Amino acid sequence: MLKIKRSGNFDKMLGTFDQDPETITLVGDKIKLFRKNPSDTRLHNHALRKKMKGKFAFNVTGDIRIVYEWLGKNSVRFLAIGSHSQVYRKAP
Repeated sequence: MLKIKRSGNFDKMLGTFDQDPETITLVGDKIKLFRKNPSDTRLHNHALRKKMKGKFAFNVTGDIRIVYEWLGKNSVRFLAIGSHSQVYRKAP
């Protein structure tokens, strides 16, 4: 089974969903699905480009994404979670 590590930024961003138990449940369900099979088409998993080259993302909902990077064959680190505009925000 896939090992998942979480960055501090990911945990901080995840905390913004604490007031929405429905979304938290959905996030947990999508993470379980990802852990079982990262290639599951229901996740809409995709490689990122440009400044985020080498990183990947999958959909939790139509707008909420989880951005991650592979650490090895069976290990990933979640980097960010949030709306499309939050996780793909251009650095100043």
